[in-house]
Order: sequence, then structure tokens, then C-alpha cells
Amino acid sequence: MFHPTAILIAVLVASAPTFTLAEEPNANFVLRLFIDACVPNMGHPEKTRAWAAERHLQEVSAPAALGVFVGAGTKGSAWVVPSSLGNFALSIRGNTEACAVWARTADPAEVAVGFKKLMDGVKRPGLDVGIDSDTTTSTPVGQARSLVYHVWPSSGQAGFAFTMLTAEHPGGAFQGSIQVARASRP
Repeated sequence: MFHPTAILIAVLVASAPTFTLAEEPNANFVLRLFIDACVPNMGHPEKTRAWAAERHLQEVSAPAALGVFVGAGTKGSAWVVPSSLGNFALSIRGNTEACAVWARTADPAEVAVGFKKLMDGVKRPGLDVGIDSDTTTSTPVGQARSLVYHVWPSSGQAGFAFTMLTAEHPGGAFQGSIQVARASRP
């Protein structure tokens, strides 16, 4: 019998559409990066590290950048993801070991549309998929939004939290981020 996590990962990979998730190229790039780097490796930071190493991604060492991409904790790492479209990063968060992708600039509305498409594509019988929180706060770069979904087998206690972070205007450390971390039912 398959482990529920393996089934969930298979559903996410299979449901990740091959079409464009967002019309804006940077939003689409960060969504695709999430599908390629984080979804197949979710819950396994060592596999995310291997993914980055296989692609010879340059590790981030600047303390300010690590503060954004990794945050608190000692278990994280971050890498620069080269693209002609702009500045992107992949990271493992320091405390949660969540896999995260980051776009310095990306249309926040397009990131949100693509994230919703991805989460809607996961919904199927046997999976509990829902919104845990959706908050907007004022920041120096306009309105910042945090949208958190949970995804876990209907009969299970453990699954994953999917988080989207966006900032209304460019000029901050990032404008779009998508993350996945292990989670349990409250």
C-alpha cells in the first residue's frame, strides 16, 4: 500500500498543468519553478538540496538575502535560480524546512491566479483541500498578501501547508513566493 504522502505528491505532480499557469512571464516562471523544484521534493529538504546541486545553482551567502529566503533557524539554505526574466531564488526555510521559491518581481495578481489554479487542480475525492488563512497587511511596498492552503488525505492527520506570499509593488526583497511545508491537522 502507498504511503499517503506519496499519493499526495503523485496527485500534485499529475495535476500540475502543462499549460501556462499565469499570463505574466515572471509569475509563470515562479509557479513552474515551484512545480519543478518543490512539489516532487516536498517534505524532503535533502531532495531539494540535491535538485539544486544537480542544476549547479549558486548558493546564496549574503546575510540580508538569507534573512529573507531562509529566515530564522539553522536548517535552511538558499540558491540563486538563473533566468533571463529576472531574479529568482529557491530556498529551504530555516525552521520549517519548507521548500520555497521567490521572485523579485512578478505580478502579484498573476501569482495568485496561478496558485489558485494549482490548488484547484489538486482537489479530488479523498483529499481535504482548503484555505486556512487569507490575510492582507499594509507594508512599505503596498498591500502584502498571505494565502495558506492545507492539503491532506481526508482520513489522515498529516499533510502539507501551501503558502503564497505577494507584495503589491516591486521594490522589496520579493514580490511573489510560494512555499510548501509539512503540516498536521489542528
